[in-house]
Order: sequence, then structure tokens, then C-alpha cells
Amino acid sequence: MVKKLLKWIPSIFIACCSFYLSSQEHIEHMPSFWNADKVVHFFCYSGFCFFTAFACNIKNFKKICLPVLIISLWGISDEIHQSFVPGRSASVFDWLADTTGAFLGAVLYVWVIKKVSRLH
Repeated sequence: MVKKLLKWIPSIFIACCSFYLSSQEHIEHMPSFWNADKVVHFFCYSGFCFFTAFACNIKNFKKICLPVLIISLWGISDEIHQSFVPGRSASVFDWLADTTGAFLGAVLYVWVIKKVSRLH
């Protein structure tokens, strides 16, 4: 039971960081190229879902819907939260980047698990 709970620590840490950053009016040191925020959303949510797939103990591609759904819903709540932060706004395109990144993260996790299991 404790081991199952400990597997959630990376995802909870990322969720807390995400909430903190979403609460900021302006984030320092963001890349400045066109649509950089979408790229940041994509890669951050990819990592977020990678660790959520780990916590959900996903072993095959058929099961990736659960972590992707969890992270996509977090993305929606994040965008709603940002709509209440001065200087920030909600964006469907940010959510699409979040969800697309989540899908990649889950797929990458299963791919890694399959590669590692073949080594044993």
C-alpha cells in the first residue's frame, strides 16, 4: 500500500509546481519564440503524464487512456484556474498542447516499460 502511494510523489510534485506556476502573473525565463508557451505546455504535461502512467502502473498501450484523461482534466482545471489570475487567461490551445503532451508521455512510458522488460 505504501509503495503504491509513493509512486504518486512525482506526479503530485509536478501538480504542485503546475499550480504554483499557474498562479503567477508572469513567469520569468520563458522562451521567447512564437508559441513557446505551447511547447512548454506540451513537454511539461508529457512528463506529468509519464509519471502518472507510472503511478497508475500502466503496462500496455491499451491502458493509456486513464493517465491521459487524468492529465487532460488537470489541464482543463489549470486553464480555469489561470482565468482567475490577473494577467493570465484560459486557452483551449494550451489545453490541446497539454493533452497532446500527455498522450506522448503515456506512450513514451509504455515504450520504456516494454524495452526495459525485454532486457530482463
